[in-house]
Amino acid sequence: MSSILSAPSIFIEIGQSTLSVLDGDDGLELSLERIESGRLSAQCIERLKESLGVFLKKHNWRNNVRAYCAINARGVLLRRLSLPLCGREELERLVALQVERELPLPASELAWGYWLVNSGEKHEVLVAAIKRDVLDEYSALLRSCRLEPVFTLGALARCALCTESSASYALLDIGQRQSELIWIEQGIPAGLRVVPWGGENLTRVIEAASGLDRLEAEKIKLHAAANGEMNSAIRPAVQREVGALAKALPSDRVGQKLYVTGPTARLPLVATQLAEDAQVACERLDLAGPEAHSAAILGLRKSIQQNGAAPSLVFHIREETHGVKTRTPATWKWAALAAMLAITAVLLRYADVLINQPRLAGKLASLKAYRENLPNIERELAFLQYLKTNQPVYIDAISVIANAIGGGTRLDTLSIGRSGDISLRATMRDAQQVMDFRSKLLDSGFFSSVVVEEQSPSASDKQKLTVRMSGQWKLGSELPATAEKPGGRASPRAEPVKKEQG
Repeated sequence: MSSILSAPSIFIEIGQSTLSVLDGDDGLELSLERIESGRLSAQCIERLKESLGVFLKKHNWRNNVRAYCAINARGVLLRRLSLPLCGREELERLVALQVERELPLPASELAWGYWLVNSGEKHEVLVAAIKRDVLDEYSALLRSCRLEPVFTLGALARCALCTESSASYALLDIGQRQSELIWIEQGIPAGLRVVPWGGENLTRVIEAASGLDRLEAEKIKLHAAANGEMNSAIRPAVQREVGALAKALPSDRVGQKLYVTGPTARLPLVATQLAEDAQVACERLDLAGPEAHSAAILGLRKSIQQNGAAPSLVFHIREETHGVKTRTPATWKWAALAAMLAITAVLLRYADVLINQPRLAGKLASLKAYRENLPNIERELAFLQYLKTNQPVYIDAISVIANAIGGGTRLDTLSIGRSGDISLRATMRDAQQVMDFRSKLLDSGFFSSVVVEEQSPSASDKQKLTVRMSGQWKLGSELPATAEKPGGRASPRAEPVKKEQG
């Protein structure tokens, strides 16, 4: 659960003319427009909010996404202080008192941070301070995009990319309009300076030397940076301009080596010309990844990944105790998220029931309707069974009589009553045939009695007898189980019908 709810980290560099963002492997670079006081213009702030909102849309459902921000060195004071040995809480209080005493502005108007660089007989502390309203502007912009900013110094972040850890060296980041120089003595930052020289200086020189417009001059510079080749027509002018940059650097502060970063540093003449004019070993730091991955961002990400904590120096914005309401943590948001997760767990458990409930209800309704129809079916079946059981056995009786009559017999009349009585008048050969006929009727099992009422010589043929007989057939269950029809089929009356119980 903690890994899911933990806020992701993004990295931002706020320069003088550009703002660069790194979110995972995705990079974004936006231009900045400032007014004469150095503050961002209102149109620029609105454009930044819109662009950052689109870029960070995958974090919209999360609040307080941590953003490590490296700010430029313009307006930053860097001091190294020696303080007596004490505990951490006492050290922070001593640093606050020292900042209030030595810096020209009141502590309420400053945002400052410190870095404990050494602890020997005394605490060696590196303090950086900037006007508070500068960071308030950046903080309001980033908080409107649901980011929780952590501010540090971009020049210190770039030092994480240098291989020199304890020697004296300097790092120069060449921006578009200005450059930042930080020098390190025995692995500890000793000073910071903003040099009013940037990539635009070379663009103006190329524009004047080539006779082209500004856009074409910028294309020539980018082409030279990409291919590592410089046009011979503009080479002297570029060398002179880079020499002017070398003269602006404090030669006594550069140390043993000078590292160079920034888009302009990719030009083939910059590092070599600086090394020649400044009389120092010069090396360009090669940065992996897109151009939006600036040296400050990559150095900041490297230090965070290695240390697993906040940067070494973090600016703290001290809020005034009067007229300012402290921000309370949004505990209700965590409670709402926990409630949402609990509801989701319950819904997942009973989702199958809710989804299948209509289908199951339909099945139950059909079963109920089928069950209600069962009595009607039973009544209909009982009626059919009653008809089958109680219908007169006319056909059975005729079949038995037909099978019992011998050859040469003529059946003159046949009368069958529903109550089971039967009478017939026939002409037979002789008295023996009469007795055989009567015996066959009795042996069939369908008749309870057969009586020869009259027999006399036939009027048409004196050798034959005219016979009148009557009988009574058995009804329903009186039929014996062994009674069979002629031809060997069991009579439907042979077995009594059992009524099924509902």
